[in-house]
Amino acid sequence: MRLLLSLYGLLGLGLSLRAQNVGIGTTTPASRLSVHGNLSVGNSYTGIAAPTDGAIIEGNTGIGTSAPAHRLHVVGDVRFVGDFINQEITGSNVTTFYGGPVHQIPYNATYYPIDGTTVSITIPDGNGVNHSGVFISGFARIVNNTNMTGGQALAGYFLILVRAEDAAFTVNKTILTYSSGICALRFPNGLGGSTTTGFNMGSSVSYVDLNLTAGMTYYYRLELYGNHINVNGGTLDVYERNLSVLQIKR
Repeated sequence: MRLLLSLYGLLGLGLSLRAQNVGIGTTTPASRLSVHGNLSVGNSYTGIAAPTDGAIIEGNTGIGTSAPAHRLHVVGDVRFVGDFINQEITGSNVTTFYGGPVHQIPYNATYYPIDGTTVSITIPDGNGVNHSGVFISGFARIVNNTNMTGGQALAGYFLILVRAEDAAFTVNKTILTYSSGICALRFPNGLGGSTTTGFNMGSSVSYVDLNLTAGMTYYYRLELYGNHINVNGGTLDVYERNLSVLQIKR
């Protein structure tokens, strides 16, 4: 009699037992557990309505493992159909091909910010299992417009990638990496004079920035540092330039 009452009570709650399958909200469960509607799992989630025909789970969930160490821990193959959204990508680009301004930088400038290359990104998580890093890639095309003296001269530069924790680049400014190049040479031509050869020089930098702090916004930009021999005036002219930042989730 008690068993019958218990079964009637289960049926009254919308729970059905059929050939060892359990149904909630259905009398024809086709699986070991079939739920007609939504599902909330977890001590703090029992009072929260899950999405329609969806589920919310407070703790770790394991597929193919009885000891999940992460929010979703899968042992085996996984196939995604659709967008896998876990990254952010941002960047800045200036091209003179389509009317962008040429940035003329004094020949003797040191750590001079290049216009149009500042990019910021906010890190959602930092060190640890769920930490993020960013991959930064930058490029600049630089043309000589300097005044050279003497029989031998060289117009060169360093292209520097820097990071800071404020838009003014005054808080914890750090040099991450750099590349170098030359855009003009002056050398004896064998006829008692000198010849200056100027050319376009494209330089690039790339860097993986790890050990970032969760919730922090980081700012990146390119800077130019003149590096010359026998140059006494003029400018280094920056044409195309860009900086791209890609968040990497581990």
